[in-house]
Amino acid sequence: MLLSQSPLRASIFFSIAAMASLTLFTATTAEARSTPIAYTAELQAPVESSQEIIKGAVVRCSGTGCVGTKSNSSARSVCAKIADKFGPLASFAYKDEAFDAEALAQCND
Repeated sequence: MLLSQSPLRASIFFSIAAMASLTLFTATTAEARSTPIAYTAELQAPVESSQEIIKGAVVRCSGTGCVGTKSNSSARSVCAKIADKFGPLASFAYKDEAFDAEALAQCND
């Protein structure tokens, strides 16, 4: 038997490949879970738990609260689309900066 056909060598290569795959999978899922929240919204009426892609942002709503990831669209555009999809908003903030009453009224129109 040649050294290149050794069962021990095959086991070592398999173990290395398995560890590399596990490391890459763990890093990818951890990154997906740690995506920062860019948008927060409070709805005027509660909704069932749901998730939507709005202007490129992943928006999750449950009860009267919504959170969303960053989008390449303007905050006003995302605000208006959330109001269209889930109903009138009681409040909306982008990166912890709350919209004033006038901006919020424009989202709800």
